[in-house]
Amino acid sequence: MKRFVGLTLFLFGLTAGASLRAEDRALTLVNVKYQGNVIWLPNPLIVKKGDRVKLTLINNVPDDPAVHGFTIPAFNVKVEIPRGEPQTVEFVASKSGLFETNCHLHPAHIKGQILVLPK
Repeated sequence: MKRFVGLTLFLFGLTAGASLRAEDRALTLVNVKYQGNVIWLPNPLIVKKGDRVKLTLINNVPDDPAVHGFTIPAFNVKVEIPRGEPQTVEFVASKSGLFETNCHLHPAHIKGQILVLPK
């Protein structure tokens, strides 16, 4: 229950003060290992249609493969992130909806979502 309330408050905080115009969004994602699974945090990502999104990805899981990938197929984003070498990707959130993210190198266990809100 605490996780649900915390996530709800987090999501509300992201959208409550948001204006309806497109903006530049800079977000940092870090992969972590939790209960044997590697995930990118924060998750889900939330932006608005038309936003210019800049993601900085940090791979820092020490007892895992030295390289992980990050893709958002809906926006043609695809990058490989070596451990200890942050990578940056940029794209425009040109369509609204809920889209999958994943690691193209390990798609079975590193998945996430990006929610693009309509204008």
